[in-house]
Amino acid sequence: MNPKTPGPKVPLLQRLRAWFRSSQPFILENYGLDTRALGVFRICLGSMLIYDLASRATYMTAHYTDDGFMPRDKLLGGWSNPLFYSFHNWGGDLTSQTLIFCVAGVFALMLLVGFKTRIATILSYILLTSVQGRNYLILQGGDDILRVMVFWSMFAPLAARFSVDAVLRARHPEASPVPLRVVSVGTLALAGQLMVMYLVSGILKSGPAWHQNGNAISLAIHHHTFATPFGIFVRENVPESVLKVLTHSVLGLELFGPFLFFIPIKTHLFRTLQAFAFIGFHFGLFLTMNLGHFPWVCMLAWLMVLPSWFWDVPLKRVLSALNLGSRLESASRSLAEKIRSLAPRLRPGSAPPPPVFAPKRWAIALSVALVAYIGAGTVYAADHSGNVEGKAFEPLLMLRMSANWGMFAPNPPSESGWFVFVAKQKGGGQIDPWRYGEPVTFEQPELPTTTYRVERWRKFLDNIMNPRHAVVRPYFLKWLCNDWNEEHTGNEQITEIEFFHMVQSVRWPEKGYGPLRKVALGKQRCPAQKAAKAF
Repeated sequence: MNPKTPGPKVPLLQRLRAWFRSSQPFILENYGLDTRALGVFRICLGSMLIYDLASRATYMTAHYTDDGFMPRDKLLGGWSNPLFYSFHNWGGDLTSQTLIFCVAGVFALMLLVGFKTRIATILSYILLTSVQGRNYLILQGGDDILRVMVFWSMFAPLAARFSVDAVLRARHPEASPVPLRVVSVGTLALAGQLMVMYLVSGILKSGPAWHQNGNAISLAIHHHTFATPFGIFVRENVPESVLKVLTHSVLGLELFGPFLFFIPIKTHLFRTLQAFAFIGFHFGLFLTMNLGHFPWVCMLAWLMVLPSWFWDVPLKRVLSALNLGSRLESASRSLAEKIRSLAPRLRPGSAPPPPVFAPKRWAIALSVALVAYIGAGTVYAADHSGNVEGKAFEPLLMLRMSANWGMFAPNPPSESGWFVFVAKQKGGGQIDPWRYGEPVTFEQPELPTTTYRVERWRKFLDNIMNPRHAVVRPYFLKWLCNDWNEEHTGNEQITEIEFFHMVQSVRWPEKGYGPLRKVALGKQRCPAQKAAKAF
């Protein structure tokens, strides 16, 4: 018999394309993101950007102008990484900063309502990294998560639903229907970034507090700068054995929880469980610790992984039981009609809009390249205490896509405290200008977290305790002098100021703290007084 003649050899690329086409329904069903989830995620993301700007604006002079503790000549003269760009460095006065903040607010609002969404997302990312680059000493983990979420959102169809863009697109009679789910390199990168963040955080939690001792949560809620009233109640009333179980549960959630997204059976149940497990975890952080916007950024990020089943079954039933489903639909139709009435009319014979999600080849190639490069940087960081360094990762730093995900890693700190500022007045008295002129006391405040004003100041004061940032301390004290003296006259003005950190170590396994220590951090003569503000 003659041997069977082999058929023509199919090129590898062609076989890969055929495999991808055949597996696309499975991938879309199990790993696609629901367009409703992306719409809600976009609304929350835009809202968070607006909140972030508003909270930063409360201390705009101190944090972003040359009259504050971070003047541009020092920032650009060596204090900051030269790879971190910032348009906010173009002006050092309050007017220029207000203008840039307002521009950022406009684009954040456009993202919230979903108008020109792709452009709004790109420009929001540029301005977000810019404001973060202007003052690195007030940044925290929530800023890193918000930044990377906005970055990957540029590659996802956030405007498919619940947006002005969606309403305007639907006006055309030949517009293609909005898909229920979408999957692409961009959507997988957006979800994957969220998963990797927790996985790396779990890997970096390598200390005994997370493993042998199991006292990480106990240390965290004993930290004076974090503990809320409810956190204090938990640490004083919950047994250490329970806190140990919770510690190991948190570590297990971070190490294994991300993989729930990839289970190919009962995907809708596992993804819903995953989202609410992490949302519940972060809500617990919010209740027990003052962490600024960090837990809220994390909670909104998990909304995007909620599967179609969640929106179609449990949420629909809840809204129906509350008699809200029909009301929301009616309000949505009314709002859509209002948007259409304000929009210009379609030109006769105008071409139909492109599909909701049809990324071009160059965009796919760019997404793949970014995923590979950023992924390499993440792997490197996981093996180097959360940091990246070297020429190969300079573009990563310029993109601001590197972040240290090691919150409370390798162990939560065992020391914490509060700050006391002692200022001498012209009249001979002593006050604490940081606490708005209260008498100086070194006794423990009833709730130490309230002495930090806001989260940005807490992070700043935490950072300047580091000897690497000690150079900033005199500028901070000068700003505090000027801030007080501009509001006061005569003998109420201050001439000299010094500050201390009151430190205690946590006792474990018994509860409570060790002896109180006073650590001097700096002393500064006040600059020549400025004239009092006119009212």
